[in-house]
Amino acid sequence: MSHPPLRVAASRGFFKALNALPDRGRAKVHKFIVQFMDEPTGTGLNYERINGSRDPQLRSLRVDQDYRCIVRAPEKGSTYVLLWVDKHDDAYAWARRKACQVNRVSGALQIVDVEAAEQSVGDAISAAVEQALAVVPQAPAALFAAISDDELTRLGVPPALLPSLRAVRQENDLAALLEWLPPECVDSLILLADGHSLAEVLAELEREKAAEVDPTDVDTALARMDSQAEFIVFTDDEALEAMLSAPMETWRVFLHPSQRRLVEHHWSGPVRVLGGAGTGKTVAAIHRARWLAQQILKGPEASTSDRVLFTTYTRNLATDIRSNLAKICTPQELQRIEVTHLDAWVGSYLRSQGLKMRQFDNEARKAAWDVAWLLAEPELNLDRSFYEEEWRDVVLPQGCTTIDDYLSAKRVGRGTRLNRQKRVKIWPVFDAFRSELRQRGLWEPEEAKQAAADRLTASGQPARYRAVIVDEAQDLDAAGFRLIRALAGPEHANDLFIVGDSHQRIYGRPLVLSQCGINVRGRSRKLRINYRTTEETRAWATAVLAGVPFDDLDGGTDASSDYRSLMHGDPPLIQGFPDPAEEQRYLVELIRSFQGSGQSLASTCVTARSNDAVRALAERFEAAGIATRVITAEEADDPSATALRLATMHRVKGLEFDYMLIPGLNAGVLPDRRVLERCADQVSKDAFEQQERSLLHVAATRARKRLVVTYCGEPSALLQLA
Repeated sequence: MSHPPLRVAASRGFFKALNALPDRGRAKVHKFIVQFMDEPTGTGLNYERINGSRDPQLRSLRVDQDYRCIVRAPEKGSTYVLLWVDKHDDAYAWARRKACQVNRVSGALQIVDVEAAEQSVGDAISAAVEQALAVVPQAPAALFAAISDDELTRLGVPPALLPSLRAVRQENDLAALLEWLPPECVDSLILLADGHSLAEVLAELEREKAAEVDPTDVDTALARMDSQAEFIVFTDDEALEAMLSAPMETWRVFLHPSQRRLVEHHWSGPVRVLGGAGTGKTVAAIHRARWLAQQILKGPEASTSDRVLFTTYTRNLATDIRSNLAKICTPQELQRIEVTHLDAWVGSYLRSQGLKMRQFDNEARKAAWDVAWLLAEPELNLDRSFYEEEWRDVVLPQGCTTIDDYLSAKRVGRGTRLNRQKRVKIWPVFDAFRSELRQRGLWEPEEAKQAAADRLTASGQPARYRAVIVDEAQDLDAAGFRLIRALAGPEHANDLFIVGDSHQRIYGRPLVLSQCGINVRGRSRKLRINYRTTEETRAWATAVLAGVPFDDLDGGTDASSDYRSLMHGDPPLIQGFPDPAEEQRYLVELIRSFQGSGQSLASTCVTARSNDAVRALAERFEAAGIATRVITAEEADDPSATALRLATMHRVKGLEFDYMLIPGLNAGVLPDRRVLERCADQVSKDAFEQQERSLLHVAATRARKRLVVTYCGEPSALLQLA
């Protein structure tokens, strides 16, 4: 008997369920699917309808006596959708709650858990209304009362969930519902709740009304970008076989529609992508690199410059990115992508140009300042910290190499006013400092990047790269972006892809891309869905930043009110202790409880402000019989090591763990009192405190499941903000 060509799609949830099975169970499912692909309507598969199901197209197929696979059978055509696999009773329970249907307005294929959404919103609203009525004897108005059902459905809301959405009264109610909504409509609802108009939402997310939708045409639905956030289609047996044999992490397969629109779009010039912690900025950048490499390979024979540079601020992040690219790219694609952190590229290039350079050394920098400080004019009454900050915040960012450069430099954001005469007297200190560095064979990183940019521009040679992708853009400096512009050459289509988040700026300083020769006007986007942390942790970590404005990397501001997490869990645990010994006993008992529950210590990280604090913690845990692994700045984490992880708050950037523990958050530790006391003026103190807030925000948002913060005696002032 012949069959029309078989197509199989699988949902994100199917792979999640498959990966949760024991090895023996996965092997059985693999064998079952091979049989299914060979004879999809075979009697041995034991198709069964699901009594009480909300979707008449769902079927249960027998894997063996223990396991059942839930499939959406086609109404027409021959496309089957694998939805879930589990133990017999659990699989049926899952199927009774779910519906997998084509949205009649948006045209996307969607999986909806109506029962869970109703329960989640009902619980949240009951509590909210009860609280509201205790203050004002009138129930709050519906949050989306001004948006029609057709408009909500156009945004991707399944008709079955409209009653639940209509019951939403405030943003907390919406947060309870988001995890049950299809991913393609979450961005829209977040923006509407944040006060954006429907027209603004449709324009920003580039949502157009679908053509006439056939709710039985699953093939057309699966081809839509919105569906590809939840489903992957296998065009042949080999592709499905490969994925079943070596299941990949879900981030490597599924992209949210907002991410895919960024990744697979032909941009007319540089694009800037903002997004809070955990929103998948790096994921989008990695997939963008692959897509660009594919475009190069599809074109005519490429020259040596037809490569993509993927750069970021730190060496460790570059190592992680290189590893992840190797998992999703073919060897041919990888040959077109170069991954390095920018300082390493600069050092290699300048040495190839005959410049003598050696690795920067903070001790040598201190020695150079010791000499230059001797030229400081006492009558100016400016301490050494002022000179060091002025060099860092004015001279280096604006590339001042002469006194005339410094006299015309802008000093926006500096707290101490200087007239022309004072600048003239100050400059000899900077001139002497630079001279001392050169005698030691040293260049400040900003100077080295500017020198590289100047040489590339003056060479008249073709651009080094077809495109440049920048990750963690908020930590790069102006000289770095001028170099990136030079590396990609004059502005052209798909040239720069820049992702960052100023809320996570722990190294750099605010800058304006347009002042670095990079025009992103009309090509700026934002990711708003957090895939890493729970909403409870996200809200706590964001509260640490409350009341402080953050820039958008181009002279504007970037709000933190328009992004949410889809996951929920326990709120952060904040615990104080009267003395350090009791705090340490608590931490040891907590970690032992993780061990007792079967939790691998490798998924727990303890972080502290300084290297000394990390070493002290490691010694105490080792003394208590807990194996530890300190993740240093010079190496990447080794996931095979089962020990408890320890790292500084700066080092955990780019990492994530189930549990994040931040002990010792006492007054004077964060913000670091010693650094605050050395700040030249109040403006410098405010800037440093903002950076310290961002550091705590970064550390807290590494937690996937729960955050634990402890302190001894008086807590850090930052804890009072959250």
